[in-house]
Amino acid sequence: MTALWEPWRRLPPTRPFGSFHLRCMLDVYPRPHYAFGVQQAALLAGRLGLRDVSVLEVGVAGGAGLVHMQQLATLASEATGVLVHVHGFDRSIGLPPPLHFRDLPYHWQAGSFPMDVDALKARLSPDTNLVLGDLAVTVPEFVSQDHPPIGFVAIDVDYYSSTVAALGLFDGPDQSLLPRIWCYLDDIVGEEWVLHNDQVGELAAIREFNESHDSRMIAEVRGFAHKRARSAQWCDAMWAFHDFTHPLYNKYIGPPGGHLELPVA
Repeated sequence: MTALWEPWRRLPPTRPFGSFHLRCMLDVYPRPHYAFGVQQAALLAGRLGLRDVSVLEVGVAGGAGLVHMQQLATLASEATGVLVHVHGFDRSIGLPPPLHFRDLPYHWQAGSFPMDVDALKARLSPDTNLVLGDLAVTVPEFVSQDHPPIGFVAIDVDYYSSTVAALGLFDGPDQSLLPRIWCYLDDIVGEEWVLHNDQVGELAAIREFNESHDSRMIAEVRGFAHKRARSAQWCDAMWAFHDFTHPLYNKYIGPPGGHLELPVA
């Protein structure tokens, strides 16, 4: 399998090989987790009868991920007919000082991952929304504004405290969210000395979010890696937000004719 699969990995993302959906399936794009998340956001929005959807990167740093996300958004819009809007959130001045042990100060340092704002803005399209400032302020402001429903979120803010603020995105009204949202959680799989667990870091913030909400949760997607063309570490970092009381949560999105019964052998 690997010998057949690897040549497709070496193709540049701009080379016109296959469809957007095929390239997502084969993990051709440099950030396959972003490609999958953006694709799935557009597909779900379309199946729900929506014309627009938002995809977010929380923790932009140098901006390579956000630039790639806006490229993927264009491809997904062309492939699905759903207009994909891109938003990026960052402090722009690097990590703040850690607040307590849950921020894993033995692993992260204040000031890491600063942004060259002018250089990044020069690489972004006019339609990409770059939101700068403390997440504790910018996230509630964004939630209070009108925007197409969120369909994919990539969270890479390292700290427990910053993740708590980022998860405020899921406290918005139903119309600001798709009923299910793929989430890439960068800091739940790390180096061997980090020892991630649900008492510290991103996993602690997710656990507390779930404990404090009755009808919304962020959960693992069991068996996801086994459904990919090639299992990869990023598959373990793809979880899903559920809004169980969302008016569209129970809307059928499966095959048009329903699920056919397999013939008996």
